[in-house]
Amino acid sequence: MKSVTFSDIERVPEQARRPSPLGSPQRLAMLALALALGLSALMIAFRQMDPGAPLAYIVLPVLAGGLLPMMTMMPGRFQVTTRFDACHLVVTLDDALGRLGYAPAERAPGAVRYRARGGKEIAVTVRAHVLEVRGPVPALRALRRQMAG
Repeated sequence: MKSVTFSDIERVPEQARRPSPLGSPQRLAMLALALALGLSALMIAFRQMDPGAPLAYIVLPVLAGGLLPMMTMMPGRFQVTTRFDACHLVVTLDDALGRLGYAPAERAPGAVRYRARGGKEIAVTVRAHVLEVRGPVPALRALRRQMAG
């Protein structure tokens, strides 16, 4: 694909009209409760293993390990630019996303939405020479590898 270029993946703020990637407020509350209890239990267990360790050496790694995976679910976007009409790339995009476990959910003029079994969505806006792809950052990285390779 010599006539196709990919932009860097950039994180974008969640739009207010879009549903949360974590689900309903009840699910978000359950996740927060599970994180609070689970991370607290880990800190207590590590403190019991080494009572002489400074508390910061226990708390900071546990918090980083518990909260960093949530950062990867933040939405991102990248652009695929081409010299020819971008609508021809939708077939390649369908194939690449199909290999990643996504299926087309909605098709409208100038837009395609893909959905995975877990409820994750990737939205594609088709313009004259550009496809703008939005979705979870890990899925976007995998998609770029699929389309570039």
